[in-house]
Amino acid sequence: MHLGVPVSVTTGPGERSRVDMTMMYAVHDAFQRDLDRLTAMAEGGVASGPAVQAGWDRFKRFLHVHHTAEDTHLWPVLRAKAGDPAVLDQMEDEHTRLTALLDAVDAAVASGVPERLALHAGRLAEALGAHCEHEEDLALPLVGELLTEAEWNAFGAEQRKRLGSGGAASFFPWLLDGAEDGTRRKVLGVVPPPVRFLYRAVWRPRYQRAPRWQAPAA
Repeated sequence: MHLGVPVSVTTGPGERSRVDMTMMYAVHDAFQRDLDRLTAMAEGGVASGPAVQAGWDRFKRFLHVHHTAEDTHLWPVLRAKAGDPAVLDQMEDEHTRLTALLDAVDAAVASGVPERLALHAGRLAEALGAHCEHEEDLALPLVGELLTEAEWNAFGAEQRKRLGSGGAASFFPWLLDGAEDGTRRKVLGVVPPPVRFLYRAVWRPRYQRAPRWQAPAA
């Protein structure tokens, strides 16, 4: 999820751009991490309780913010500039198809049946993983080529607005939960110093004390 970090020439693997896509790659990783954890928990027989519900509510919130901002402030801007709309049609179609899979996991969480949750969480993980891969391979190169600094920052501002007051306090600990050291350094390197301080001193400790999805035991 892009939150309006400074523009840079550095983006994802092998790419160079006028905008910094550090957050985009990190949030895609976080979505996949969450669904892998949820699937593993359900396969281990855990499908109900405060941690399951809190984690699912958090996941849905951040995914909704991310995809809604793309649909309102990213794809339309690219559509106006790109010669071929096929990639953007694909992104929007995939967002639509994910809705039914999210609804199925919603119902599975409510049921508390581990086998049902494992099945539908696994299906969502596969579909969302494929979507993020398509986006990184096909859409983000268009972002780097066509978007201006102001347009990219407007996309970030829309997500901040949708997260609401204090949204960073829940977003950054979730984003970096279990992240590789390199990802953590890159993300914290593009946020203002006060955000880094609050993340380390307040937000992460509070997040770790609350009910949340845990990585499966090795």
